[in-house]
Amino acid sequence: MSVSFRPLPLLSLPLVVLLHGCGLFGDAPPLPPQTPPGPVEAYMISANPGDSTTIDDPNFGKNVRVTLENGFTSAKGEECKRASVLSGQKEAEVVVICRNSEGEWRMAPRVWGHGIGH
Repeated sequence: MSVSFRPLPLLSLPLVVLLHGCGLFGDAPPLPPQTPPGPVEAYMISANPGDSTTIDDPNFGKNVRVTLENGFTSAKGEECKRASVLSGQKEAEVVVICRNSEGEWRMAPRVWGHGIGH
């Protein structure tokens, strides 16, 4: 009994390449590079619950009041911090940052964009 070799159909090659790119074979694709934290994030990283300050941040506006509310553990097991950001126009926004397994702090997506009417 002899074993014969049958080449894979040509359509199989793109599927293997696609699966490799999805991380199913080998390493997962790299995360985007960490950008330096903005002023609000930098304050949140170093602040303790109850701390508050007024700072300028290009992503939130001038003269915004940042109050660190509390820390918590996310569903992914990451250390997180939650703060309120109040702008001069009396718009409030809750902001969350979490530290990933590599020790990098990242801001959670801003759901409301530029704030919630307060």
